[in-house]
Formats: sequence, structure tokens, C-alpha cells
Amino acid sequence: MPACRVMSIALVFFVLVSCQIARSADNGTVERMRRAAQEGNPEVQFNLGLMYLRGKKVSQDREEAARWIRKAAEQGHPRAQHRLGVNYLEGHGVMQDSLEAADWYRKAAEQGLPRAQYNLGLLYEQGRGVAGNASRAEKWYRRAAEQGFVKAQYNLGLVYERGRGAVDQDYEQAAEWYRKAAKQGMVRAQHNLGVLYAQGRGLAQDEVKAYAWFSLAAAQGSSKAEKNIESLTSRMEPPEIAEAKKLAAELRRK
Repeated sequence: MPACRVMSIALVFFVLVSCQIARSADNGTVERMRRAAQEGNPEVQFNLGLMYLRGKKVSQDREEAARWIRKAAEQGHPRAQHRLGVNYLEGHGVMQDSLEAADWYRKAAEQGLPRAQYNLGLLYEQGRGVAGNASRAEKWYRRAAEQGFVKAQYNLGLVYERGRGAVDQDYEQAAEWYRKAAKQGMVRAQHNLGVLYAQGRGLAQDEVKAYAWFSLAAAQGSSKAEKNIESLTSRMEPPEIAEAKKLAAELRRK
């Protein structure tokens, strides 16, 4: 038998054996997790649920995922509570139910989980699973935003820029929260902050700063920002454009 063929057979055998060992190890891990979950460990219950949800080391089973996530959620595990809310909102392993989604989001939000606070704010803004309420949306967005959750910072900026329900329009607040999200790299916040600078809303009008923030947004593919740069370029002096490009470079490094 040719040496190369012998080597190929040996390689195939090695791969098969390695895969079998890996599967055995995975099975052992899952069984240990299952025992710990059955003993009531909420962190393990949650992680086991995620494994079934994603089909990682086990066959994907959304109903089994929801069962384990619920066990953890009922013990007060905040990430499990939030995940169960997502399951109800999207109908993953459970019947779709916006009311249940809002209830589980609230439990996690009250424990301080920023993603749950943001999602609860979103439900209040949309009137989904709860009665629409701009003030409560603002409240939960703010709690998440103050923890640095970038989507909440951006949405809070939108709430203040537009003024919704009982929330008064406030361009200064809009600029503040757009800036926080923009510094984290959110393209829409960078664009909207540029617009406020260009229009002089909530802060002093400054086309150099507007150009700089538009440049950051355009670099991430914002066609709106590109059009705004073209508009500014038509009326700015070359030294101003040079200054704006320098500022944009400095902002990228921060």
C-alpha cells in the first residue's frame, strides 16, 4: 500500500477518534450541567437553556430552552428574566405574548439590567404589551443610558429631540445623549449630533464640528451623512474643512 494512502487513512482515523472524544467530552459537560440545573442552580439553568436555544453541544430545542430559562427566571436570575421576555416577545419556545414579555422585562429591569431597561422602554414607546407612555419610556431609557447602554442613549436623544407625549422637546438633552452614543461609535447618533451642530439646536452652531461628526458617520456608511458633508463643503472655506478633517481624526482616536 502506498505510503501516502497509509498516511491518509491514519489521518482520517485520527480525525474520527478526535471527534468522538470531543463528543464524549461535550456529553459529559452537558450531563454535569443538567445535574446542577436539576439541583436548582439558576446560573446553570440559564446557561443550559441558552445551549438548547442556540443548539450548542445539544440539539436545538426552543421549548426545552424556555423550560430551563424559566426555572432560572423564577429564581430571580435577571438575565434569564430578560431572555424569557425576549422568548415571549418573539414566540421562541412559548406562545407569543407581549404582556408576558413586558412582565419579565420589568422584573429584570427593576434589578438593574440595562438591556431589559432599554427593551421595557421600547415597549412603552411602542405601546406593545403595555399602554404607550412616553414618560415611562424616557424613564427606562434613561436608566439604561446612565449605565452606558448605547441604544438607550440614542433613543433617549430621539425622545428629547422630537418631544413625545408628556416629554418636552429639549435639544440640549438630545445633544447630550447623542454625544454619549456617538462617542461609542453609533453611526445614527454621530449623524444626528452633526445635524444639531449644523442647525445650532441645543448647542452653538458649528459647521466644523458638524462636518467632523458627519465624517465619522459617513465612514461607517451613512449616506445621509455623506450628503450633508457635500452640502457643508459647498459653503465652507478650505481652512474650515481642513480643521474639520483634523477634528474628525482626533475623534476617531478617542
